[in-house]
Amino acid sequence: MKKISLFLTIFILNNFLLMSADNSLQNKSFFPLLGDEARERGYELPNPYGINFIYVDMKQNVDIESINLSGTIKKLDIGKSLNLSADKAKTVNTNKLVRADIWVFPFLNIYGIVGKTKGHSSANVNGTFNLTPSLSKPILIPIKDVDFTLKYEGTTYGVGTVLAAGNKNFFSLIDFNYTNTTLDIIEGDITALVISPKIGYNFNFSKTKNSIWIGGMYQDITQTLKGDINDLGILPSGINVDDGKFEVKQSTSSPWNNVIGFRSEINQSIEFTTEIGFGKRKSATVSLGYRF
Repeated sequence: MKKISLFLTIFILNNFLLMSADNSLQNKSFFPLLGDEARERGYELPNPYGINFIYVDMKQNVDIESINLSGTIKKLDIGKSLNLSADKAKTVNTNKLVRADIWVFPFLNIYGIVGKTKGHSSANVNGTFNLTPSLSKPILIPIKDVDFTLKYEGTTYGVGTVLAAGNKNFFSLIDFNYTNTTLDIIEGDITALVISPKIGYNFNFSKTKNSIWIGGMYQDITQTLKGDINDLGILPSGINVDDGKFEVKQSTSSPWNNVIGFRSEINQSIEFTTEIGFGKRKSATVSLGYRF
């Protein structure tokens, strides 16, 4: 999967650069549809095709919906004997992504994303381990304030669209995207639906074209993390679970946060973008893009 992603990225970038080197191809571009009509009305449109290299760092709390355990200790069912509880976890994710896009209409952009995600989820776990579940007076071993940390890494891919509108130097847009991350280190996956409405202002400064905006970001994220329970470090010393498995399901704790961003066109083809998220979700995004 890593080799395929790298090959596709190099192939797409190489062809984009070759195409952009011929100005006649840009002038005769079929996209965006209705582009001539928009220019006649005074709108200045970006080049229709783009590729962006994106880095994202994000921190947020997630709700732990369930912790499911299975396996045996000397024929003792771990699912019935081990009772764990944790309400929330802290997650830290970094994403390295490549995004290819096209303006189909002056107001409609569609794009695809592929890249790598790396992160960890940490929670404080409490509970009990019942050595004798069949007895009326069970023997319980307490489990207190155990650091329950899951590290993960995987391949992310997805699609999205942007709807945009503008009036003079002011603009508004709403970005929708859906991504899935297939995990490599442990089993499971991460799915995310992101909706981000923004309003902003375009301005020129020192021969560069710039944009600044504010807005919000909605995220509906579901994480399913699976693995070997013996690797977690939550069991009393000396206890090993045969065929021990865990499954943890997590979801977004605070769906909305605020964002503020800035974009600068170094020239007609090269652009730099940065965006900061603040509130209950903290994020930082930087992107270097090439348009043709």
